Amino acid sequence: MVAKKISTSDKQAICKKLIALLKKRYSATLPKYDRPVLETILHAICLENTTNSEADEVFDALLGGFHDLNEIRVSTISELESIFSAVGDAEWRAYRIRSVLQYVFDKEFCFDLELMRKKTLEQAQKQLTRMKSLSPFVINHTLQVILGSHLVPADEKILNASKWLGLVSADESIETASDSLKSTVRKSDAPLFSHLLRCLATDEELAADFNLAKNPLPEEGVDLMQAPSRLEGMFANPLSKQKKKTAKKKKKASSKTTKAAAKVKKKVPTKGTKKAAKKTPAKAAKKKVPAKKAATKKKVPKKKKSSSSKK
Repeated sequence: MVAKKISTSDKQAICKKLIALLKKRYSATLPKYDRPVLETILHAICLENTTNSEADEVFDALLGGFHDLNEIRVSTISELESIFSAVGDAEWRAYRIRSVLQYVFDKEFCFDLELMRKKTLEQAQKQLTRMKSLSPFVINHTLQVILGSHLVPADEKILNASKWLGLVSADESIETASDSLKSTVRKSDAPLFSHLLRCLATDEELAADFNLAKNPLPEEGVDLMQAPSRLEGMFANPLSKQKKKTAKKKKKASSKTTKAAAKVKKKVPTKGTKKAAKKTPAKAAKKKVPAKKAATKKKVPKKKKSSSSKK
């Protein structure tokens, strides 16, 4: 079964309710995206499927760990990989970062893409699409930031959260998700909605809810009209809370078991220690006994000599 079609005006009304709920849980302050065009692209690669704060840290580590963009361009994938270990997909991100820099340098003979700001949406989109290593999210995020385009960039996590809410269909692909999402929100609200949707999708407490592989969507589809009430219910009792409680109980039980095992190990010596314990006292006894006897033999004659001389 496919969910009932909803008009654009109804979608936008639901989206406003979702924004109001999300603002209560997350910060409504938009991140500052004031970097040059090329750095905006590189930051978007860091941002995909992670939080803004984590992306900022990784991006700063990338720029701070190398002399300049040219050194990053000529570095190996393994040299760049360690920078992205905290946000996952390290090899994937390292490859795309280097590919973008290599493409731009070979094409422009510099690391400057500021002329893209003066292009139309279609022209800028074509230029970005020529960089084959860029994902749909990186392209749409860059266009939204540098041109103010009416887009809602979607990565894998945002796509799963959008499916759960009913904002897009269950069979929506990552390539078409951004176009589908923009119809649910007005252009003026798109940047804020994109930010809040990212906060929701990357919320660790709700990770289990948005794991569609383990928690598949209902066969009859998701009713977007019920999205606000479902979201409130999720905030009140997320699946991850139950899993965290179970995990804590398991950790406590395992820690008790390990402590008990450690005590047993201390009390019961191994075979090697038993032999060592038996041999050590015996050897010490053999060495000490003759020493005492030798001392007594030396002392006894001295006493006899002193007594005879007095007589």
